[in-house]
Amino acid sequence: MLAATIAIAVAFLLGAAFAPQASDAAFSFIETVFSKLSQRRALAMAALFIGVIAIRVSLLPVLPVPSPGIHDEFSYLLMADTFAHGRLANPTHPMWLSFENVSRQLVPDLSSMYPPAQGAALALGQVLGSPWIGVLLSAAAMCATVYWMLCAWMPARWALLGGALVALKLGFTSYWMNSYWGGAVAAIGGALVLGAVARILERPRWQDAVLLGSGIAILANSRPYEGGVFVSPPHFYFCDGCGAEPGTIQLAQFPGKA
Repeated sequence: MLAATIAIAVAFLLGAAFAPQASDAAFSFIETVFSKLSQRRALAMAALFIGVIAIRVSLLPVLPVPSPGIHDEFSYLLMADTFAHGRLANPTHPMWLSFENVSRQLVPDLSSMYPPAQGAALALGQVLGSPWIGVLLSAAAMCATVYWMLCAWMPARWALLGGALVALKLGFTSYWMNSYWGGAVAAIGGALVLGAVARILERPRWQDAVLLGSGIAILANSRPYEGGVFVSPPHFYFCDGCGAEPGTIQLAQFPGKA
């Protein structure tokens, strides 16, 4: 990936040096396309979601479906298999003393020690054919959700750039996409929280409150300790209105996007 990045950068530099007019025209065309796409948020989210899936699938000859290699991954795959078979836990193996492992509990039942959100995503993939499909779908959804979140904080064109940068950094070659213990599910929860908070501050709506609650629930079931710290600022911010008169909500003035 580093070699490809360097090659692209060198190609752009050579184009700017030896064919400046053509380079400017190419960049202007790309900028125009991205600007128009960013104004159609549903289409931009779909483009990010489908684009991440299409590009990563096209890389399968070079980067095949990953094989689990550490105990965390096997623990999450155990959880996925348990959920995919309609169970919350498994019976304890009669020789469980021979299978003790730091990433799963063996008594009073056999189950993973980790929160369930990542396992649920992998279980969805297993139902569709492979646990890695769950990784692929969650990483693509993360990129689209980050774009949705950034739209509440900055102009749409910069939000789309942010979503594209997340895709380039985390959506193709990082361990978030190429392992079974990445952070895409937790990132979706965090993006939902940040995006919903900004929209609630600007104009409170019940739909955004539902998204905020969904993001908090995802964080609680994926990264509960980090998620608790993450949601503390909006929690205390909204609690400033707890002493208001009944039936009113006090929110600080939100300046809006530039």
